[in-house]
Amino acid sequence: MPGSELPAGELPVFEAILYPHRSLGRRGYTILIGGTALIMGVYALTFLILGAWPIFGFIGAEWLLFWYLFSRHLRGDRRTERLRLYADRLVVEKVDAKGRFSAVSLQPYWLRVILERGEAVDSSLYLGSHGRAIEIGAFLSAPERRDFAAELARVLARHRDGAYLAKPA
Repeated sequence: MPGSELPAGELPVFEAILYPHRSLGRRGYTILIGGTALIMGVYALTFLILGAWPIFGFIGAEWLLFWYLFSRHLRGDRRTERLRLYADRLVVEKVDAKGRFSAVSLQPYWLRVILERGEAVDSSLYLGSHGRAIEIGAFLSAPERRDFAAELARVLARHRDGAYLAKPA
C-alpha cells in the first residue's frame, strides 16, 4: 500500500489485511472468456453461413459487452484495508474501489470494536473512540465480520492488559 513505510525499528504487534473475496482467479477468467468466445463464435459463424449476417453482428456485440463488463468487474474492486497495531496507536489504512488511499491513526486504549446487528446479513463493523467511528470490513461477509470483530476485540484487550509490551532483557 502506498505510504505504508514503517518508522525505523518499529514493528506492529498485530497486523491484518482485509480485502474482498474473489471467487474467480486470473486463470478462471481466461478460461471463461476463451470458452464463451469459442461458443459464441461457433453460433455467430453458423448464422453467418445461413445468411443471417445481422445476427452475427449482434452476437459479436453481445460477447464484446460481456468481455468488457466482466473485465471491469475483475479489475474494479481494489478495496483493501490494513490494520496495524503498535504500542501507542492503531493505524487503519484504506484503499477504496477507485484506488484512493487514506490512513487514520487511533489510540488503542480507548478503542471499541462495535459490531452492529452481528447476526444480520447487513451487519456493520466499526472502530469507535472519543465519539468518532470508522467503518471497517464493509466488503466482508457477515460471518467474516463477526470473526474479525471477535479477533480484533481479543487483540485490543490483550494490548490493554500489557501482553504485547516489550519484556526487559
